[in-house]
Amino acid sequence: MRQFLQKLIITASLLVAGHTMDAAHLVGGEITYTCLGSNSYQITLRIYRDCNSGGAGFDNSVNFSVYDISGNLLFNPSVTKGPTITVPTGTGNPCLTIPPNICTEYAEYVHTMTLPARIGGYTISYQRCCRNSTITNISASGKGNTYTVQVPTMDNCNSTPQFTTIPPIVICQGDQLSIDASATDANGDSLHYAFCDILNGGSSFNASPNPADPPPYSIIPFIAPNTSAVPIPGNPALSIDPITGMITGVANQTGQFVVGICVSEYDNGVLKSTVRRDYQFNVTNCIVNVVADMLTQVEDPTMLCGGTTVQFQAQTAGALGYMWNFGDTTSVTDTSSSPTPLFTFPDTGRFDVMLIINPGLVCTDTVIETFVIYDSPDYQIGWSGVVCFEAQDFTFKAIGTTPVDATFSWDFGTQSNTFGATGDSIEHVTWNQPGKHWVKMTVHSVSCPDTLYDTVEVFAWTLDVSAGSDTAIVYGDTAYLAVDTGAAWYWYADQPVYWNNYRQQDPQMWMLEDSTTVYVIVTDILGCRGADTLMVYWLPRQTRPELGHIQNLMTPNGDGLNDILDLSEVTFGDDCTLRVFDRWGGQVYEQTAYDDSWTGVNANGRKLGDGTYYIMLQCGLKEIRYAGPLTLVRP
Repeated sequence: MRQFLQKLIITASLLVAGHTMDAAHLVGGEITYTCLGSNSYQITLRIYRDCNSGGAGFDNSVNFSVYDISGNLLFNPSVTKGPTITVPTGTGNPCLTIPPNICTEYAEYVHTMTLPARIGGYTISYQRCCRNSTITNISASGKGNTYTVQVPTMDNCNSTPQFTTIPPIVICQGDQLSIDASATDANGDSLHYAFCDILNGGSSFNASPNPADPPPYSIIPFIAPNTSAVPIPGNPALSIDPITGMITGVANQTGQFVVGICVSEYDNGVLKSTVRRDYQFNVTNCIVNVVADMLTQVEDPTMLCGGTTVQFQAQTAGALGYMWNFGDTTSVTDTSSSPTPLFTFPDTGRFDVMLIINPGLVCTDTVIETFVIYDSPDYQIGWSGVVCFEAQDFTFKAIGTTPVDATFSWDFGTQSNTFGATGDSIEHVTWNQPGKHWVKMTVHSVSCPDTLYDTVEVFAWTLDVSAGSDTAIVYGDTAYLAVDTGAAWYWYADQPVYWNNYRQQDPQMWMLEDSTTVYVIVTDILGCRGADTLMVYWLPRQTRPELGHIQNLMTPNGDGLNDILDLSEVTFGDDCTLRVFDRWGGQVYEQTAYDDSWTGVNANGRKLGDGTYYIMLQCGLKEIRYAGPLTLVRP
C-alpha cells in the first residue's frame, strides 16, 4: 500500500553569493555565451537566490575575468545586474500542499565584448563566497563558488549550450523524478550530460575576488558515500541521462544536497566547451492530498483462491469518484465506477488493473497493480523416475494451479530414504523394499491450504528378458546363446561348462554333461534387471569317446619330459583350436591351428601357477574332439 500522508520534497535551489557579505541565500547559477558574429560574444551569468532567506540581495554589479591559456588576465569588465525575476512556486500538481516560505528568484548579468580568435582560447570566470554551511553532502563552511566557461582555441563563432528550463522549486520524495535539465545548442553540436564536480571560489575573507582567480580551480570533495556522480541518496539513485539530460530517481534522505550538472558540446568528437550548473536541492516534508490505492493479492492472499472472479476493493484518500479498468485487452467493457467492483476475467494470466480516482477533475490520482489470475487451486503430485527396484531414483514435484504463497512439505513413509523434505521439487527418493508406497504432500498457504496423497509402486526384476527356446545340440558341439536386450550380462549353468566369455550378450558354451540348465541375468542402461533360463540338450546317440590315454599332466621345467602339451594323438594333423580354462571356467589361453607347442603359459606368455586346468580341443567349426582336466606342476 502506498504511503500517502507524508512525502519528502526536494526544493530546487542554486548557489551564489552577495557582494559585500557571505551569501548563503545564493543557491546556484551558471555562465554561458552566445556568438553574435565578428568576434563579438554576449556573455550571460545567471544567479539564483532564496528570496525568503533575509540575506543580502543580488550584487548590483559583478566582474567577468577573462584569461588566456597561460593564466594571463586579458579583460575584467564590470557588469551590472538585470531585472530580478521570481520563479513560479507551483509544483505542477495542484493536489500537493507546498510548505510555506518557499521562494526563489534569479537575476542575470549580461555583457557583450569582442574576443578575437586566439590560440588556446579564453576562460571566463566569476567567483563568489560562501556556500550554505548546512549542506549535507559536502563540508561547505568557508567554501564558495566558481562559475567558469571556455571559448575554444581559434574559435569560429561558437555558442555554448543553453539550459532550456528553470530549475523546479518543489519535488516530492517517493515520486519518480523527471527533471528536465536539457539544453539547446545554436551550432548544432552534439551534447553530453553528466553529474560533475563543483568548484570552490572565494573565501570568508575575500567573498568576491576581483579579478577572479585564474584556472585551474579547486574541486570541492563530497562526503562519502556521496560522490559527484551520485550526489544525492536515493532508491533508485538519482541519475542523469547522458543523451536527453533528464534527471530521474527518488530522493530518500532529508537534508541539503549540492549537485554539479555539466553539459558538454562536441564537434565531430572534439570537445569545444562545457557549461556547469551548480545546483542545490533542499529536502523537506510536504503532504499529498489525493492518493489512489487498491487492495492487492499480496495484502489479501485469499484473492488468489477465487479463480477468475475477483472482488476488488478501493483504498483511497480524497476520492470523489472511481474509474476501474481491469486490463482485459479483448474487451471494451472491462470497467467499473464502483469502489468495490466484482469482475470475472476471461482467462488466467497477468492483468494490469488500473484505478483512477476523481477522473476528469483537477486533483486526480492513478494506481496500477498487476494481478495474477489462476484457475481455482488444483493441486497435484507429479513424479518421474524408474520404477524398477534396482535403479529407482524418483523426483516428486508439486504441479497444477497453486497460489503464489504456497509452500510444500512431503512424507514418503518409513521405508523411504527421505524424511522431513520441503520444497516444490524433491529429488533422489528411494525405498528399501519393492511394492506400493504412499506419498503425502502438504500444501501450506495462508489462502488455500490442502493435503494430497498418491501411491507409487516399485517393482523388482522388471526387465523383460528372452534367452530363446530350449535347444538341442550334437554331442561336443558348441552352444551359441544370446539375449535380445540389455547393457550388461551374466551367464551361468547348473552343470560344469566352458564359456568363451560369460559376460557378453551372445556367448559360446561347451557342455560336459547332458541336459544343462543355463541362466542369464541382464541389466539395462538404467540399472534395471531381469532374468531368463533355457535348457540345452545333447541329441540322442551321442557318446563320449574314450580318451583316457590323452596327456593330463605337465611338468614344464625344461627336462624334456612333459614340458609341452602333446595332443597329436587327437588332432591327427587337423586344424584344431586349443582353449585352456582355469578351475572357475575363465579362459586363460587360446591357440588356433594348435601345433603341440603350449608350455603352460597364459595369453600374455606368463607362466601359469600350479593347479588343475581344463583343456578343450575344437576341430573344424563345431567338433569338440576332446575336453578334460590337465594338472600343471612345476617341480
